[in-house]
Order: sequence, then C-alpha cells, then structure tokens
Amino acid sequence: MNDILLSFPVAGSMMWSIVKMFWPFLVFPIVLGIVFRVLEVLVKEKRFRYFLRKHRSEFFTFLFAIFGYIISYMFLKKPGVAFFLSVLITFIATIVLVYSKISERDFYFISLRRNVDREDWMGDGVFQYERVNRTFAITNSHSGFIYSKCLTWSDYVFDFEFKILNTSLGVILRATNLSNLIMMQIFANGIKAHIRINGFWQSWEPKVTNLSFEKNLKLDNWYRAKFYCDKGSIGIKIYDMREKLLFDRVWKIPSGSITFSYNPPKEIGLVAKSVISSIPFPINLEYGTIGFRNDGDEKALVDSVLVEKLQGIRSVN
Repeated sequence: MNDILLSFPVAGSMMWSIVKMFWPFLVFPIVLGIVFRVLEVLVKEKRFRYFLRKHRSEFFTFLFAIFGYIISYMFLKKPGVAFFLSVLITFIATIVLVYSKISERDFYFISLRRNVDREDWMGDGVFQYERVNRTFAITNSHSGFIYSKCLTWSDYVFDFEFKILNTSLGVILRATNLSNLIMMQIFANGIKAHIRINGFWQSWEPKVTNLSFEKNLKLDNWYRAKFYCDKGSIGIKIYDMREKLLFDRVWKIPSGSITFSYNPPKEIGLVAKSVISSIPFPINLEYGTIGFRNDGDEKALVDSVLVEKLQGIRSVN
C-alpha cells in the first residue's frame, strides 16, 4: 500500500517534467497564430497586412528557428535532448514552408508602387510607373493588360484604388486572354459594361444596365473600387477614400450567345463588294483573370491592387 502511495508523487513528478519540457510546443503555435490574426485585424495599412499574409510561412519558419536556439540553450547540459528537439523543430518548420509553397495561393496583392510590380502583367500599349504620381498609369492600350497569375480563377473579388485623369478607366474581369473578357468601363457618370468575344466588342450604356451614378465621380480624385465576380453576376462597390460607400449595384452577365456583324469583302468577278455577315458566338466567361484597359485619350492611375478568391474570404470570415 505504501509503495502505491509513493508511486503517485513519482508519477506526478514525471508528468510535470514532461509538461515542463514540451509545453512550449503546444502553446507557441497557438500564441503565434493569435498574434498574426490580431496584426491582420488591427493593422489598417493594407500593404503591411497583406505582406504579413503573403510571407506568413517565412515568419513561422524564422520564429521556429529562434525557438530552436532557445531550446538548445536550455539543454546545454543535455546535448542529446537539445539535438533531438532542434531537429524536430527544423523538420516541422520545413514541412510548413514546403506546404505553403506548393499549396495554391488564394490571394495576390500588387502594390503597384515599384517597377518590378509590372512583371506579371501582359498586354499591349503603355502600362508604366509614373514617378510624379508614384503609381502606375494605363494609356494607349487597345486590348488592355491582364494579370497572368490567376488566369484560371472563377469567383473572386477585385479590389483596387483608382484616379481617372481623363475620360475613363476600363476594368477587366474574367479574362482568359486579351480577346475574351468582361470590361466594366468607369466614367464620371456611370459604368459602361462590355463583353469581348474572339476580339469582337459588345457594350451596354449605363442607363440600360442601371449602372449610372447618382452623383458623378470627380476626375483627379482617388476612389476605391471592389468588383465581386460570383458565378453569373458581378457586384460593384465604389467608395471614397474615407470608406464612404458611393455606389452599390449588381450586373448580371448575359448568357447564351451574342451575334456580331462585320463587312468582309467578297469578290464578284474583278470587283470587290462589301457584304454584311453575322456570326453568333456563345458567351463563355465563367473564369479568367483581372486587368485594366485605357485607349486613345483615356488615362487613369491604379494603386494597391488585390485579387482574392471568394472562397478564401468566406473561410476567413
């Protein structure tokens, strides 16, 4: 009986030693996750917030390495234990880093404040950094520029800041290439919806689609826009820079097919005559990337571009 009673303190002491040794492995990841979540919520500077999200795995790896050094220091008198724990921490950190690298990204944030931010955009015309305004401008681009890293994305939110310097800004959505896309062209008085299929354009005036603004936007003022691509519709929200909502509408993407007319020359004998032909094209705009387009005298600035999967947003919320 006495042996049994004596065994309880011994067992309790062993359990306490184990808990004392391994509690950092249980508490450290939880605390770290809470800290990152608090930083993302409290930090209002968008660039810093998405920098943390983008490099979360690298920060985890760095902190795990620091934690490994601490463990090694704690067990200097027990080199075997210190070596085992250091190897274990390095292994866990490596697994986290590799998994984050091979897993599909659910958002991209492009600050458009440096020349290097232009690298993943493809198109024609001028899409360049302006040192005076310290951001990018789009001009003389008939087909526009699209972002290459989310060509297969379907449902997402496209969030950015913009300033119209002259006429309008073309916002590209669901673009599989430069000839097949949706474009929502923002003017001072409303948004003109476009569909481009195999290079042919079809457009609808703001009054027809109920996308007119109640109060005109001011040229040379900064605004924030959010375009929600969700299955067969596009939700549009425009804010001023104080986060006041100015515009909130939903545009249904047309379905079925669109017929385009063109005038190919037809040779009759030695004379070429123009014959009007019509070609129906099915509307297939279920997925595709984001971008911008301005042509002719149109000019606008864009800044702080964020594209994020709706699925990722819903899982976070």
